[in-house]
Amino acid sequence: MTLDHGGNIPAAAQRFNIPVERWIDLSTGISPWSWPVPPVPQSVWQTLPYSDDQLERAAAGYYGCNRDAILAVPGSQYALQHTPALLRKGRVAIPQRGYTEHRLAWQRAGHQVVEYADAAVLQELVSGGCVDHALVINPNNPTAELLSALHLLDMHQRLRASGGWLVVDEAFADVCPAVSLASHCPEPGLIVYRSVGKFFGLAGIRLGFLLAPTSLCSQMQSAMPPWSLSHPARWIGAAALQDTAWQAIQRLQLQRAAQQWLQTLQESVPGLQFSATDLFASGSGDAAYCEALFQALGRRGVLARIFEAIEGYSVLRFGLPPPGSVEHLTQLIREAVEECECELP
Repeated sequence: MTLDHGGNIPAAAQRFNIPVERWIDLSTGISPWSWPVPPVPQSVWQTLPYSDDQLERAAAGYYGCNRDAILAVPGSQYALQHTPALLRKGRVAIPQRGYTEHRLAWQRAGHQVVEYADAAVLQELVSGGCVDHALVINPNNPTAELLSALHLLDMHQRLRASGGWLVVDEAFADVCPAVSLASHCPEPGLIVYRSVGKFFGLAGIRLGFLLAPTSLCSQMQSAMPPWSLSHPARWIGAAALQDTAWQAIQRLQLQRAAQQWLQTLQESVPGLQFSATDLFASGSGDAAYCEALFQALGRRGVLARIFEAIEGYSVLRFGLPPPGSVEHLTQLIREAVEECECELP
């Protein structure tokens, strides 16, 4: 069984007949530590979410971009769904393995998708003029492939010269800010998506940002329904983006936890080849083995994220474990691995 998106514990509970409260969710890549939301003033709950500039100003400061280059949206998912329809139809380079909503959005908008396996293939497509636009997930979800800012800027210039766009999904880039192109917005031909859900652990407020030329931000804003973002989401987001002390602590905390978690997974699941960011680790291997391990983990109330098989290989993504659960999780994972080794030829 493959779930369309991570975090769907009710569906997993029904599939494996295990109560919701007994599950350990490793499927989302959302930080297990959330920004500590203070009590929300009553006036915030009673106020309609008109833009008062505080959220956008805070976001511009956090991302290091021009205030006119940023638009708050109800999750980066909203931005990536609607942006392709605003761009000239053409051939777009899309990672062969990546967040599948990108592919769907570009196809629905009438673009022709050209797949690339890795950064080297993407560079060939762009340098050879084989595509009009390019979509990069940086770091990639789920492969964790990371492109440098210089590499991306070179591709951006090549695409821009022919009227094309470089679109970069930076939903997981808070943990590696040096690779971000956010500070280069609003350069023509450049679009960046950012999310408050992953690094800040605030996926539930559905807050993200479109960073792009002012004209494109205006187009997107004109097409959005009134009050698309709740006022509590705007208030919480502005406060979290300005809390630099917490952000510094969070980066160190995630880095340490991710290093330990990657080591644990490498030792516990030798049948997979792992790569990682500070928010998740992904193991690639034989598709049948990945599926069997996914099922074995599910029977133990552990939800990982499995991705479709490509040329006989698949990927299992493991988000960071909840605090205090590593020892118990490690035992469950090793039991699942042992079960798979006994069952598979």
